[in-house]
Amino acid sequence: MVSIRQHRLRWKATVRVPKALERHHGTTHLYRNLTSTDRRAAKLEAETWENSLRLQWAAMSGGDSVSREVIREIYEDARRVAEAGELLLHADDERDPVTAGIEYELDKLADSIGQRELKGPEAAKVNALQDALRAVQRRPVERRREYERTFRELASAYMEAWKADASLKDTNTEQQKLATFDLFAMYWGARPLREVRKADAADFVDALRRLDPLWGRSPKAKEKVSAGKMSWAELQKAFGGRPSGLSDATVNRHMATLQSYWKWGQERDHCEGNNPFSGFHRKLKTGRNVQGYVAWAADELERLFNPPPKRSDLTEVMLVAMFTGMRLDEIASLTRGQIKTKDGVPFLHVTDAKTAAGVRYVPLHPRLEWLARRANGPAEDRIWPTFNEEGPGKKAGADAGKEFSRFKLALGFTDRRRVFHSFRKNFVGQLEERSVPQSEVAQLVGHEKGFTYGKYGAGVSLQRLAKIVALIDYPGLALPAPSVV
Repeated sequence: MVSIRQHRLRWKATVRVPKALERHHGTTHLYRNLTSTDRRAAKLEAETWENSLRLQWAAMSGGDSVSREVIREIYEDARRVAEAGELLLHADDERDPVTAGIEYELDKLADSIGQRELKGPEAAKVNALQDALRAVQRRPVERRREYERTFRELASAYMEAWKADASLKDTNTEQQKLATFDLFAMYWGARPLREVRKADAADFVDALRRLDPLWGRSPKAKEKVSAGKMSWAELQKAFGGRPSGLSDATVNRHMATLQSYWKWGQERDHCEGNNPFSGFHRKLKTGRNVQGYVAWAADELERLFNPPPKRSDLTEVMLVAMFTGMRLDEIASLTRGQIKTKDGVPFLHVTDAKTAAGVRYVPLHPRLEWLARRANGPAEDRIWPTFNEEGPGKKAGADAGKEFSRFKLALGFTDRRRVFHSFRKNFVGQLEERSVPQSEVAQLVGHEKGFTYGKYGAGVSLQRLAKIVALIDYPGLALPAPSVV
């Protein structure tokens, strides 16, 4: 939709370039200085310029073959302008100025088109004006399915609304949702959300349950899927039809995302009826369809550290995880200012945690004395700046996680239950073996405490926590000694 603003004594028009043609123009907006000084005259001049642009874009797209997106934008923009009353015309008769303005625009189009067949952009504008006229006259307006957004196009609007929620914290959830929409869009094609039925959702779920769980680890496949360069048939040929596919937890996540999307669309009249994506959730039960992370065995730790990783920064974060139970993101993003000492106890102040319970003090184990000596320097400096900050939350843990995955795979550890988080399992497991109260373990690792303790407990002293951490031991395991600086 063209917009105008006053520039000195004249007016300036701005038109949004269709996304399909942004690469051609090298910009997202086009601008034009108008000759008219009167606002109404300037508006009409701007609309004339916009119409000529639409026709040029149609020609650039191959004569009358205009992309669905461009046609839809013409329809939506023209209808929005008309219904907003921006085509006002004060006629001599008793007609409403808004109605008169829309009818005047329809008459102009009829005169210019004559008896020839309407072209795509022209038909879109005529339909938009006719629908706007019905709307302002309080008459029923039939839905024009040819102008509805495709499933994936509407999903982009849903994501914009989702990200506008100020309460959200930067996480990888955005990438997970986009992956869901990309997958279903491959299956569904260029059809709208409205047309999805229960049988379609069921067919999609059946395919997911036989899709290779490692398909997403192929950078080439992920890139093609996100860019829309791989068809559903190609994906199935390369990764589908496996005896066992994505885990129940992953399928549940995909379907929960689609359920929420349908509900959002239904509230905005993009679809109606029962949610086709509901009813596919499978209850998760550890040991049956959920394979949780497991601690590293003694011989596995020996392989991980003898010899240690070539990258000293990776070695160090592994050691910190073993003796603090901290999460990878918490460790990789540590700054010098988070290394503190109180009442003679050196500790790490975890501030950027997953939950409120995650904000805590973690005393340093005697085997991490080298880390306590790195507090010198600017407080905002990261301890391990060699890990790149990546992802929506700009977390260093994503890069560190990739490095650890490469390292463990090179050693032959392919079990998906053995990951960096397994060090946290080692830490918690040792404390449980030594009968440390659950409430104290929770305070150390950042878990929610039980109701009674969480509501009435005063917390565990730093000195007591230091004694608990000192219980951690890996007898017989030769560990590297990092440098102080």
